[in-house]
Amino acid sequence: MKRFFLLMLALSVLFLAGCDRDANAPTGYKTASGEAADYFFFVPDDWTVDLTTGATSAYCSAEDPSSVSVMAWELPHTDTTLDEWWSMNMEDVTRVFQNVEAAAPENVTMGGVHAQKYVYTADLGEFSYKILQAASIKGGSVYLITYTSLADTFDAHLEEVNNMISFFQYR
Repeated sequence: MKRFFLLMLALSVLFLAGCDRDANAPTGYKTASGEAADYFFFVPDDWTVDLTTGATSAYCSAEDPSSVSVMAWELPHTDTTLDEWWSMNMEDVTRVFQNVEAAAPENVTMGGVHAQKYVYTADLGEFSYKILQAASIKGGSVYLITYTSLADTFDAHLEEVNNMISFFQYR
């Protein structure tokens, strides 16, 4: 009987160790969005999730503060297009940053919904940043994924960030 119990215990441990701690997350990623969010957002397992700001966010490490966040808010008009939203967004960006230079947007999808990905460089104080923003409009709200990095480390996480965008899901 003791052997049977030990065998069952060992099998249970192996079974639990093999279970994904987050069934929704793709392999190598974990859920970063809180339960109140109307979306699922996944970040690499080795990134640190930070929900203290009210937005879904995560950063790479203390040594590399590259970060990603997701925010959603209602649009002023339900017929606002991504191009109109981008124009409004860039007005806000240029109020904060200097020397803003944006590339042409790229069509992508977020959670099966048409989205656009925008990349731009900007200076703030003595630092130069490169920022990627992917935005989609669903149900009268804009959903915005923002990746911010120092310009010289931007490419180091680009594949991971593109995965985060492609793994994004609406609830």
